[in-house]
Amino acid sequence: MNPENMLKMLMSSGIKYRIVVALSDGPRSLGELHGMVGSTKSTISHALSDLMDENLVFQDPENKKYGLTNIGYLVYLQIRNVTEALETIRKFEDFWLNHDLSGIPSELLLQIGDLKDCELHVTTPDYLRLPHEVYMELIKTSKWIRGVSPILFSDYPGEFLDLAFGKDVDIEIITTKKVYKRLIELARPEEVERVRDLPNVRLYVIEEDPKVAFTVTDNFLSLGLFFPNGTYDMMTDMMGRSERAKKWGLELFEYYKRNSERVL
Repeated sequence: MNPENMLKMLMSSGIKYRIVVALSDGPRSLGELHGMVGSTKSTISHALSDLMDENLVFQDPENKKYGLTNIGYLVYLQIRNVTEALETIRKFEDFWLNHDLSGIPSELLLQIGDLKDCELHVTTPDYLRLPHEVYMELIKTSKWIRGVSPILFSDYPGEFLDLAFGKDVDIEIITTKKVYKRLIELARPEEVERVRDLPNVRLYVIEEDPKVAFTVTDNFLSLGLFFPNGTYDMMTDMMGRSERAKKWGLELFEYYKRNSERVL
């Protein structure tokens, strides 16, 4: 099997691509594929023959149904990943094009399709609420919070302290030395000591200056990026509630946590 020829065959032939997708959920008869793929039976049969030659599809000799081989299913998963990634890139084209992506490691950029069900919250003349206002409403209903923030909104420390003391929310935050120093300056000494004694709050400091600000909770993922000139875009926030988006956010958090040091 020549990988280049196989990829060309699948991506250049809509029929073969649709057959592979149709078979991803289980074996199908020629008649079932005819109804799902939307082509003539003779065309589908010819495409199936080509896919069988590449060991992507097999035919059960007993019931005559077609199914994906193990190789075929592996190929399907890769095609699905590429398709979802391209859909996500196209859906948020301006967002990716106009922001600094260096804060997201390449291994997570490869999984960008996990964000396909997210939506952008953008401040416009018709929608005057800042993204972080929507964010604070959602954060108040969360049972656990993980976040990375190289920036500081004035109302965040108080809100997070209320959650930590009042609802016993499990909180882990990673920030920069500069922001941490500012937090200590703004807080009263007794507040710092109270936080230090809380088993449900952990604060970390990272040496680098992350070019990303995000929060992931049991409810949602909130992702904000910087402009190429280094300023944070306060007017745009990507938000998602799917399990895949939250898992993606947790992996991004763990990436930064591995390079951080706990201070509280």
